[in-house]
Amino acid sequence: MSPGRRSLLSLAVIAIALLATWTAHRLEPPPPAPPGDAVQPVLDVAAGDVRAIAVRSWQGALRAHRTPSGWQVDEVRLGRGTSPPEAGTPVPAPGDVDQTLETLVGEIASLPEIDRFAPDGVSARDFGLDPPQATVTLELASGDRRTLEIGELTVTTSALYARVLPGSDVFQIGSLVFNNIAAALFRLRALADPAETAGGEP
Repeated sequence: MSPGRRSLLSLAVIAIALLATWTAHRLEPPPPAPPGDAVQPVLDVAAGDVRAIAVRSWQGALRAHRTPSGWQVDEVRLGRGTSPPEAGTPVPAPGDVDQTLETLVGEIASLPEIDRFAPDGVSARDFGLDPPQATVTLELASGDRRTLEIGELTVTTSALYARVLPGSDVFQIGSLVFNNIAAALFRLRALADPAETAGGEP
């Protein structure tokens, strides 16, 4: 075979290889989305749209609303069996109040859904939702409200049952939600009325 024909054959082989590579690339399925992209928030609201929050649980109670100058606490109550703040516990500064509530609202608004299913005739009591262990209500700038009811631990004890009113679907959410509530109550405990530090149940 002449050198010229060998060169043409080599070029043809290279062209076929490039075409095969291009075709394989075009037919290759796109990579899966990052795990974070598949996370669906239970409440599906933007934290910045929240104008008020109300929490009722065995840990205590908290009500606050957003003002043009920051968050205003309307009520703090510690749950039964919770010791009141020690004498001399400093009252949180406005900046600390804002940070505490922005953190809590952000954590509740972005609370991820682990699983969701229809109860199919199973009583809400079986999920610990009648009555719930805790109720968190967010009031939005639009005037709408989102109410999250939190029930008992799941059978595997790795999550909590919950539902968003007025819906009937049951969700599974992470148990850290109680840590988030406890942290906010602890940081704001000095604002609690000593005469009302027992009885934060819903």
